[in-house]
Amino acid sequence: MSVGDDECLVIACADGAGSASEGAVGAALACEAFCRCARDGLSAGLRMADVDQARMLAWYRQVRDDLLEEAARRTLLVRELACTLLTAIVSPRASVFAQVGDGAIVVGADQHYQVATWPVSGEYANETTFITADAFDRAFEFVRGPDRISEIAVLTDGLQRLALSYANRSVHAPFFAPMFQALLAAEDPDFLAADLERFLDSPAVNERTDDDKTLVLAIWSGSDGGAAAV
Repeated sequence: MSVGDDECLVIACADGAGSASEGAVGAALACEAFCRCARDGLSAGLRMADVDQARMLAWYRQVRDDLLEEAARRTLLVRELACTLLTAIVSPRASVFAQVGDGAIVVGADQHYQVATWPVSGEYANETTFITADAFDRAFEFVRGPDRISEIAVLTDGLQRLALSYANRSVHAPFFAPMFQALLAAEDPDFLAADLERFLDSPAVNERTDDDKTLVLAIWSGSDGGAAAV
């Protein structure tokens, strides 16, 4: 979508809680709700400079309200729709990121990457906060990123151990570099989706994680700053 004279990319990625009976539904609804909030706000005239921590938190609260309404419609407790939520809004000249729960957002260029948001854990190992929690805002993370980003990846917790180096809280660049190179070279990024799915379900990946795996990749390409995603 367009923001002023710039093209803007809105990304939402969510992971349903394993203990939630309708976690996958909650994750899908959370992504849809956030994208709707961002699209409506930006279409109404918001600029990237206006999208601050308070604005993003307000959109996250709207996402939770939507999940509460859906739970009531289905006569469920809202915890049955529990999910994490990672989001990014990126233009050629600005970027903002937000997160509740585990997973991570990685940005970079030319095989040099940095973590924009690190997994948000709970008090105990393997514990995290979901956006359906009453006090989810205590675990809400907001980051204003670099002015210019060439590559961005958003991933759920099933890929954390492959994509991140915990010893020094950094990015494992060899995990990302080949995928971004393939995306940059692709004439039609949609054709890469099947290849990415096969890679994420390969023995080499499954030997290192038994959790659900979601990965969103995007690049800015071309002189017009257009975005390509898979």
